[in-house]
Amino acid sequence: MRYKVLGLVDCFNNPGFGPLTQHRAMASTSFLGRYAYIDFPLSNFLNSGIPSIGILCQNHIRSLSKHVGNGRSWISNTKIGDFQVLYDEPNVANPGYNTDVACLFENMQFLKGQHPDYVVIASPHMVYECDYSKLLEEHIQSGDRISLLYTHISSGLKTSFINQRKIEVSPRGKVTHMELNRGDVDEGDISLGCMILDYPMLESLMEYAAGTSSFFNLADVLSYLSASVLIRAVKIDGYVRCFDSLSHHLKYSLELLNEDVYHSLFQENWPIHTRTYDTPPTLYHEETSIQNAYVANGCDIQGTVINSIIGRNVRIKKGAVVKDSIISSNVLIGENVKLTGTVVDRDASVIHANEIEGSIDNPMYIARGDIV
Repeated sequence: MRYKVLGLVDCFNNPGFGPLTQHRAMASTSFLGRYAYIDFPLSNFLNSGIPSIGILCQNHIRSLSKHVGNGRSWISNTKIGDFQVLYDEPNVANPGYNTDVACLFENMQFLKGQHPDYVVIASPHMVYECDYSKLLEEHIQSGDRISLLYTHISSGLKTSFINQRKIEVSPRGKVTHMELNRGDVDEGDISLGCMILDYPMLESLMEYAAGTSSFFNLADVLSYLSASVLIRAVKIDGYVRCFDSLSHHLKYSLELLNEDVYHSLFQENWPIHTRTYDTPPTLYHEETSIQNAYVANGCDIQGTVINSIIGRNVRIKKGAVVKDSIISSNVLIGENVKLTGTVVDRDASVIHANEIEGSIDNPMYIARGDIV
């Protein structure tokens, strides 16, 4: 690139997964037994040649920092790039004031130290693949100050993308109105919570937010100004999902067991990078039965796994059946236990309950470290 670009992952106002995100950030929650949700915006930045990355962290900094570490998995050149988790410590105990705008002000030294010409801001709860380098070129050629990424949903807005920003786009491709999706219509255009803008414009938005309301975040500013400021709308096609609840965490994860859906997200020329673990291969016994499942390394499986996702170092004993479920790392499933439509958090043991049954739309949840 001929210009300096800074990528920011905005972990503020991300929807949670109920009890699953009680002790961790949504961004660092395990996905498909191998990744975390934040891996997707970070990999989009890396694959797009963006050298410096900042993560705006709202809460649960420990879980987020543990996953991303020093960021070496997503920085291609440490001599010209930088990687920082940005935290607003003064406001962390005051939710109203703990906004992405306040976090940016608190970390102005990092922002100014990068000397960026342009900034790309993305949210981890929107999962998609995108080459920002191409969009940056188009953004610069357009002469506009702000480009907002969106996708068109032809059906399903009544039950998905709830509380995300629904936008109206003019025939000239400009955003004319933004409002929250309340599920009142089934079709519409939805913001992906991702924008491309020049750095002076970012500072202007921050100043405007601070001068309007101390509770304003960046999305509030865009909604407030959408009728008067030219915001270029950029449509993204292909796989886009908003992971905003425990049921969607289960439903959309299991959806990727379909090979066609999987390849619509995971492209051969667009690798998704993540933190690596030194774990041995999974041990499958003679009586093991696996049907349509993702199984991570380090597992010991004697039972049956159907249409499920199994994390690292999981033990599934003889006679056990796991179906339509997500099993997190270091879980023990005892002999003859039957699980359906269940999300089991890490370090739990299911050894006493003979049968636990939920559904994809209303999953059962077993908490981290619990013995059931």
